[in-house]
Amino acid sequence: MKDTKQRNSVWSMINHKVFIIGIGILLLFVGIGIIFPTALNDGMNAFNLWAMKHFKWVYVLCAVITSVFGLWVMFSKVGNIRLGGKDAKPSVKTLPWITISLTGSIAIGICFFGVAGPVQTFLNPPAFLGIEGGTAEAVVPALQYSFLHYGIPAYFIVTMAGFAIAISAYNGRRAFRASSALYPLIGKACDGPIGTIVDAFMVMSLVIVGTNMGLSVIQLNAGLNSLIGGANGVNMELVIIAVYLVMTIYFACSGVHGAMGALSNVNALMYVAVILFVLFCGGANRLLGLYSTTVSNFIMQYIPLVGFADPIQQTGWQEANSMFFYSWNAMPGLLAAFFYASVSYGRKLKEFVLVNIMVPTVFMTFWYVFVGGTAIFGVMEGSGLAEVIATEGSGIATFAFLGTLPLGAITKWVFVVMAILTFVTWSDAICYSFPLMFLKNVSRDAADNKTPKILVVGTALFMAVLTLTLLYVGGYDAMETSILCWGLPSSALIVLFAISSFKFLLNRKKYDVTYQEELEESGQSEAADCEEIPFRAVETADAEVPAAKA
Repeated sequence: MKDTKQRNSVWSMINHKVFIIGIGILLLFVGIGIIFPTALNDGMNAFNLWAMKHFKWVYVLCAVITSVFGLWVMFSKVGNIRLGGKDAKPSVKTLPWITISLTGSIAIGICFFGVAGPVQTFLNPPAFLGIEGGTAEAVVPALQYSFLHYGIPAYFIVTMAGFAIAISAYNGRRAFRASSALYPLIGKACDGPIGTIVDAFMVMSLVIVGTNMGLSVIQLNAGLNSLIGGANGVNMELVIIAVYLVMTIYFACSGVHGAMGALSNVNALMYVAVILFVLFCGGANRLLGLYSTTVSNFIMQYIPLVGFADPIQQTGWQEANSMFFYSWNAMPGLLAAFFYASVSYGRKLKEFVLVNIMVPTVFMTFWYVFVGGTAIFGVMEGSGLAEVIATEGSGIATFAFLGTLPLGAITKWVFVVMAILTFVTWSDAICYSFPLMFLKNVSRDAADNKTPKILVVGTALFMAVLTLTLLYVGGYDAMETSILCWGLPSSALIVLFAISSFKFLLNRKKYDVTYQEELEESGQSEAADCEEIPFRAVETADAEVPAAKA
């Protein structure tokens, strides 16, 4: 009887329209991918070719607009606006906020591509650069393109949806849903069918959890096989998925004020320790020189790099690389939007940009220069790393690289732990925050919201079951390809979020309820002051009259 009442209570808290339509479309799409993987994969590939041929400008526009918008917020006076109003106080402490955002946003990027990405670009640089792969001239460009694909503008793209939801929910006092973020553009239509379509599309972003967990499982399985041998099989992958599931449920249910924060702190410290270790082993003088050279060149060439679409030579490299990553980052940005928004209450807008974009980007530059740069130098000196990646795949790249350094047997196990914690930090953030979009009401500070545990557990179970099904029943390639397809509408939606947020910030008197309250409070205070002035003037006049008669 108690369980029935609890289930009824949870069901009454859910926005049935968003939940039923969103989950229904998600399950239908995943089902088609599993039952007809080849047909879906072929169809998605055809769509990708068509999208790149006709709408590549949308991806470039998304990268440029989010970059310009983020920098504007960071360095203009609007950056001083506080999410939730001038008196809002954050409930999430600063250090856990930074480390959760950092390690949660790293996710699969650094773990899976942290070594393979720079090495592969070094060996196969863009043809339009006119440089030979595997030479000294290819080192700095390889690292710069790693910055472009895995840092800025990737973090601008990934966090834009979260930014839009945060200001609409906390300052606009709108519902904690993606559709609310478009209110400055479409008005009350965001509460109608158009808003439902937007929210249902946000639910579709959950597709990416299967491919991300799949990549993590593949990498960890390959690493364990290199360490203990014979582990590379279905049984070990099942164990990894089970471990991920249990850890994700535990930490997600603990919330950002509990074990989630402690986990992210430990994870961040491990990354710092590995970076310092590689810096010591790879030669600090050489790597620091490479860092200053690469970063300074990247800053000077940022706008041309972001905006370049290869329109003259049309080598196809941009479509297969830069546009691929712009597209790949768009959908995770929708998936993580509610997490970025949920932990940012009480923070200034410039703090949001600093913590969610600038800090991860700076960290990413250190990782790719120190780790990726050392790997590249090793390839140039005959480490054999390139051959290992070519024969065994990108999943083994980081483990193979660590094996070329002193204490490789130990650092490989350290990276195993890091890889597990990194994925769990990302997955628990998603499971903790994603259910918020289904709720009718969310507390003023979403970090304090009492989200039903059944929704958190349900999200985690969906992640595990989807990954298991895609890997062993079929459809993994189709789902991976579909993420690129969803990248086009995702990029377009993120552009709309940026424009809507820009309009919100330029018209705060109309859209920012907290600002309206501040103005009203200020007006009442001024009115009170004005009422006191005549009273004091009369007293002064009365006091002066007797003196005049005298």
